[in-house]
Amino acid sequence: MNIPQFVTLGALEQLGEGSGYDILQVLEQKKVNRWIGIKPGSIYHAIRQLQKEQYIQETKQMKGGPFPPKTMYEPTEAGRRYFDSLQELAFEGLYPSFYGFKLALKFNMRRSPEEIRRFADLALLKINRILGDMEAHLHSVEGQKEQHAYDLLFIEHERLLFEAEKAWIRQITEHLPLTGQCGVDHHRSYPRGARRRVADHADRMGACHAEAVEFL
Repeated sequence: MNIPQFVTLGALEQLGEGSGYDILQVLEQKKVNRWIGIKPGSIYHAIRQLQKEQYIQETKQMKGGPFPPKTMYEPTEAGRRYFDSLQELAFEGLYPSFYGFKLALKFNMRRSPEEIRRFADLALLKINRILGDMEAHLHSVEGQKEQHAYDLLFIEHERLLFEAEKAWIRQITEHLPLTGQCGVDHHRSYPRGARRRVADHADRMGACHAEAVEFL
C-alpha cells in the first residue's frame, strides 16, 4: 500500500482543497508521524505522482505576501475511488505494523458506521487466523522449548500485540454511532464557512469517535 498517497488524498478529502503545506499541517494535527514517519519530501512526491495519474487536479494558485504562490489541489472522482481502495487495504490492518485500521479511521470521510463495523469484523477474523497459526506453531514445538526459547518469546510478544489490537478494534466499534455517516461529505452543499467548522468538528471527534478510545 502506498501510504504517502493515502494520507495525501485523505488530507485533501478533509480539506476539500489544499496545498502541500496544508496537507502537512493536517498530518501534524492528526499526529500520524508517531507511527508512520512520513517526511515532507514524500508528500510532495506523492502530490506529483497523484497529479500525473489524474487522482488530484490543480485548482488555483494562491499568492500570499512575499512568499511564492501556493498551488492548490483537490481530489478527482478517480482519486476518491483510489482513496477508497487504499482505505480498504488499511482497514485490513497492514500487519505486521499495527496502525492500519487506525490510519483508515483517521482519514475516514464517507464510510458509515455499518461499513466500519463490517471492516472491523473482517479485521478480527484475520487476527484470529493469525493467532490460530501462532497457537498451532506453539503446539508443534511443545516438546522442544529449550531449543526454541527465543522464538517462543518473540511469538508471545506478537500474540500480545494482536490481542491488544483485537481489544482496541472492539472498543472502536462500541463507540461508533448506530447509524449515519462518519466525517464530512465534501459533495454536500454547506453554508459559507460551515464546511470548515464541520470538518474541524469531525477532526476533533476523530473520524467516528476513534479518538475517544485512542491509546497512542
